[in-house]
Amino acid sequence: VEGTPLLAQENTEVRGQVVNGTEGAALPDDLNMLMLITGSDGVLSGTGQTTPDPKGRFVFEDVQVREGDTYTISVDHLGVFYGASIDSSSLSEDFQVTIFETTRDASIIQFKRQVMVVVAVDKSEQLSVIEFVRINNPTDRTLMPDLTNRDQISFLRFALPPDTADLTVQSDLPGGDIVSIGTGFALTSPVAPGGHSIDFSYTFPFNDETLSYRQSLPQGAEVFQVLVPATFAGINVPSLEVIGPVNIQGTSYRAYEARDIPPGPGLQLEITGLPFPGVWTRFSNSVTGGKFWQVVIPSVLGATLAAMLLWGLLKGYKPAPGPTGSPARTNLDPAERAAVVRAVADLDQRYQEGSLPDLEHRIQRQELMARVLDPGKEAGPASGSLE
Repeated sequence: VEGTPLLAQENTEVRGQVVNGTEGAALPDDLNMLMLITGSDGVLSGTGQTTPDPKGRFVFEDVQVREGDTYTISVDHLGVFYGASIDSSSLSEDFQVTIFETTRDASIIQFKRQVMVVVAVDKSEQLSVIEFVRINNPTDRTLMPDLTNRDQISFLRFALPPDTADLTVQSDLPGGDIVSIGTGFALTSPVAPGGHSIDFSYTFPFNDETLSYRQSLPQGAEVFQVLVPATFAGINVPSLEVIGPVNIQGTSYRAYEARDIPPGPGLQLEITGLPFPGVWTRFSNSVTGGKFWQVVIPSVLGATLAAMLLWGLLKGYKPAPGPTGSPARTNLDPAERAAVVRAVADLDQRYQEGSLPDLEHRIQRQELMARVLDPGKEAGPASGSLE
């Protein structure tokens, strides 16, 4: 394993085994194990590769042992990367990597919980919403999307309300694209066996005190919930069952839910008592700052949503690829991504308080989001028709 030499540097062997987790499937004989070593500063400090024997056993020799480094071991099988990361204290332990065969059948994916949180109502009569989705692949095969096969749906689909804007999608799934499809979007990421989290935020307009639309749930949902800040006393969701309120760090949310929704058209969602312009200010200060994103949302559903939000801050999808010859993307450092998210929240708060002009807010927000969505490209001048 190559890396920067250090004085009195300790080297070791890292041993492990790769196994096929799909029942009855053999271990391929063309696997190539990869190792990436990342320093505490996030900079790549070493790489290595090795080939497993017929029983799947592998060894990386002369691996640099440095406190604070992260060691990621992975393998590519049928276009999907499998693996995990460990620190230097775990290098002496046998490492196991499980690969899986693939399937194109998206019906295997279970939507365990989908939670829609009303984040804010802004002065332009728009609802700001973030949805948290918990899915599970209970099988021993990885769902491998194929957008070219129109006869079989092999990708995850998510519906959006009418006239949505500012869509942002985050997930703990491996890299993939967001594809516009119908009235929503699809994800082209593989879905390995086990539980996964997706969250997406957006805005959409309303022009009356009552907003009604069909909340399509293409894959169904075991639990669908809507959480509304109690600060908006008049807002209700009569189309769903009222459940007990949720108290989050001293702030109360009313909760509404439906259960065991089959795949298909979903349900008719009705939100009543939407406030007139100006009322949004009563809640904006508590939802637009960094503490809301880092503390309040994770508290609402405990560890599950905490994990969702954490992945939402640290891992993101790339937009659908542009024309041939577009510059390659680079990953934004996780700490910088979190800092940019907090900066966007602060920017929105200043705008909502009226201390930042509309055009300046749009331009600065676009530049900040460009750092998250395309960190390898410098943000160009913004046009006058920002969306």
